[in-house]
Amino acid sequence: MRRNQYTDQQLRFLKAGYRKMRIPELTAAFNTRFGTDKSEVAIKSALTNHDYTCGRPTGGVTGTYLIFSREQAAFIEENYTSLSQGELTAAVNETFGTEFTAGQIRSFVHNHGVKSGRTGRYENGHQSWNAGTKGLTHRNRTTFKKGNVPPNRKPVGTERIDSKDGYILVKINETDPYTGFPTRYKLKHIVIWEQAHGPVPKGMAVIFRDGNKMNCVLENLALVTRAELLRLNQMGYAETPEELKPSVFALAKLEVKVFGKNKEAHA
Repeated sequence: MRRNQYTDQQLRFLKAGYRKMRIPELTAAFNTRFGTDKSEVAIKSALTNHDYTCGRPTGGVTGTYLIFSREQAAFIEENYTSLSQGELTAAVNETFGTEFTAGQIRSFVHNHGVKSGRTGRYENGHQSWNAGTKGLTHRNRTTFKKGNVPPNRKPVGTERIDSKDGYILVKINETDPYTGFPTRYKLKHIVIWEQAHGPVPKGMAVIFRDGNKMNCVLENLALVTRAELLRLNQMGYAETPEELKPSVFALAKLEVKVFGKNKEAHA
């Protein structure tokens, strides 16, 4: 590939971006930024031809993922201890409006060392809970009566902070699709958005305009496409000064729209 196929601005973008992104993410970011349709091979060749190196140790980019967002990765890590891979796949797709396969989930937990803590068998030395009680216990008929409510059950409306990603979760009167329980915890900002606008459309995401996960008022929430969310993350929207956020938000939406039009024109 000839060196003069890239402008100075594009080369600076590649050089800086390669230090924090893998080639697949860098390719997507480059195409979004400049409205091009470069392949990963072309981007890799450009990096090689200009002697650009990532400067990272072997093992890739810490804290980033090829196809999962940080929010999705945290969700997988948190719920893998209680859900099978099939159930976890359904849970991820239901929560984020995605279409990941069980194979992709399986690859993620394997490649990132996520452990379920389950072995599927009794370990050596394990003792059954009822060992030595033969003839001493009978079927339990009175301890838990129909309608009994455990004293530690949290009421609907209870909020808690997710220890993995810092989002606020709120308990709502909605059947849990994975356990069948009549209540469940759900992201508070999603609940507030859906109360005003209905279910979040497939392929869309609700974000915080000011980047503050604690500020769940409706006026601070915005509906964006997954492509727009990717571009905002690439532009460092969360770390952008407050007074510049509206401009960065508008620019990201414009760039994604222009990129989409360019793809249609070249299709």
